[in-house]
Amino acid sequence: MLDQLLQVLTPRPVSEDVFVADNMHPRAPRVFGGQVLAQALQAAAATVRAERAVHSQHAYFLRPGDPAEAIRLEVDRALDGGSLSSRRVVALQRGKPILVSSVSFQTTGAGDDFQRSAPDVPPPESLPSERQRALESGDIDDAFPLVTGEDLDVRMLTPVDWHNPHPLPPSLALWVRANGRVDHPDSVHASLLAYFSDTLMIDVCLAATGRSFLQQNLQVASLDHALWFHAPVRADEWLLHTVEAERVAAGRGLAHGRFFNRDGVLVASVSQQGLMRQR
Repeated sequence: MLDQLLQVLTPRPVSEDVFVADNMHPRAPRVFGGQVLAQALQAAAATVRAERAVHSQHAYFLRPGDPAEAIRLEVDRALDGGSLSSRRVVALQRGKPILVSSVSFQTTGAGDDFQRSAPDVPPPESLPSERQRALESGDIDDAFPLVTGEDLDVRMLTPVDWHNPHPLPPSLALWVRANGRVDHPDSVHASLLAYFSDTLMIDVCLAATGRSFLQQNLQVASLDHALWFHAPVRADEWLLHTVEAERVAAGRGLAHGRFFNRDGVLVASVSQQGLMRQR
């Protein structure tokens, strides 16, 4: 399954700045936003010199994607400067954009170093995997096994019972890593983090308000997403992901998150606004 995910997240070149990608979950009701986010990052990275690492990605989710349809990614080489490169990527299906994204790359240089400290939490080895918990409860979603599948090892520090929603503290945390060795360039590790970064952001807003994505009268979707990379990422090593709900209002929820590696280094930060309104 991990090999399949890595293949899906690596778009195939059609021409110099045009790529095509498949979908990881063809039986899901719509394309997972994190997948398109990761594919856009990979398409952009394929047009940038290897010594320039991604340092930020900003995206708007415009339309729900069709899992049965291939995704076309068109890259605009907006800038190649002395140390920075910028790319604009449009992901399309049937000629219409489903996502637009700006991705920025930089040649790494020396500078001051400061970060927020990582929280003190139990190690991943002390926690059951979400797949293990789902197998024991019979709660595996075969159409969309993002958290309970075999390609990622996810271990929740703050499990949520989505079948019995009630207001919870506005923060969630988990450990995550790829379920196998990833001998690929740094951009692939960054894209795996981007893929997973679309997971908890709406969840924490739902949990804080006592809502659940299982409620039929609730419409939930990612709207816009921002991701900053602060240090090299190894997606096949444990990452601590923490998220906090900032505000829920007007049918939208805003959340902020962080990714720390096992040594406590803050490797990435993420913010997202999602739609969460009554149908």
